[in-house]
Amino acid sequence: MRFTDPQVILFVGDCERAARFYAAFGFAETFRSPDDAPVKIEMAMGGFALGLALPGPAAESHGLSPVTTGDRACLTLWTDNVEAAYGLAVDAGGTARRAPHPFRDGILSVAFVDDPDGHPVQLVQRVR
Repeated sequence: MRFTDPQVILFVGDCERAARFYAAFGFAETFRSPDDAPVKIEMAMGGFALGLALPGPAAESHGLSPVTTGDRACLTLWTDNVEAAYGLAVDAGGTARRAPHPFRDGILSVAFVDDPDGHPVQLVQRVR
């Protein structure tokens, strides 16, 4: 038995809005269904796959009970400029959560934004 191509799926309120947000970081769309008014969009960046799915259809089709509030998951994106990434995230429709700040005795600079559906996105830069 072999497993391949792992993917994290985030439950979102609007697949296209979420896809526009993640596209700002360089994620590229690889799949959508259906083509108009999608209930799921898949994106990829650097070998990482991200699914964006409406919770209602997932519950109906698969018998899941999607959680749609609170910090359900946190996506971490490493960058070489956390200040610029933080500004990009807010400009792309994210909500500022915590501005860039030193972490681990200044080894890292870390910031948090919420994506348009409230999922925390951690932006991390190695400073030294």
